Amino acid sequence: MHRVVEYTLMFLVLVLLQVFLFDNLNLSPYLYPLVYVGFIILLPVGLHPAWTLLLGFLVGAVTDLLSGTPGLNTIASTATAFCRPALLNLTIGKDALQEIILPLPLQTGRAKWMKYAGAAILLHCMLFFFFEAASFRYAGFTLLRIAGSATTTFLLIWFLAGLLPARMGK
Repeated sequence: MHRVVEYTLMFLVLVLLQVFLFDNLNLSPYLYPLVYVGFIILLPVGLHPAWTLLLGFLVGAVTDLLSGTPGLNTIASTATAFCRPALLNLTIGKDALQEIILPLPLQTGRAKWMKYAGAAILLHCMLFFFFEAASFRYAGFTLLRIAGSATTTFLLIWFLAGLLPARMGK
């Protein structure tokens, strides 16, 4: 039961940070952090894929509802949640996944976690920004937005993953 409370709190914090802080920060058109994807990235490894998909949809839908974006977050987060099991297997390895509970840098190893989180964030940002552009007319601008936003998002999620209590992974 305590895990549900911890994940509910993480869900709320990440969505509220996204909607009230990062959606209103005007750092640059190339830097638009999407920190709520950290919720999907940090879900337990053993979580059933249907629950992962449902939670991915939910985090995207709530973010869309609160920020007024017409489904961009929902599409990107649902697709990221759908691809998460494959990303975990490809980047961390099937054997290593059996030994860990949460995909945290301390449990998976920094290099594997960076590959996993980087791939998930890059996928999420690509979907978000290409659907936002709805055209390949400004592909160069969109690719720069993806690169800058994915890097910024990665650094913020790395920092947030380091803040999680060590007992969450046990």
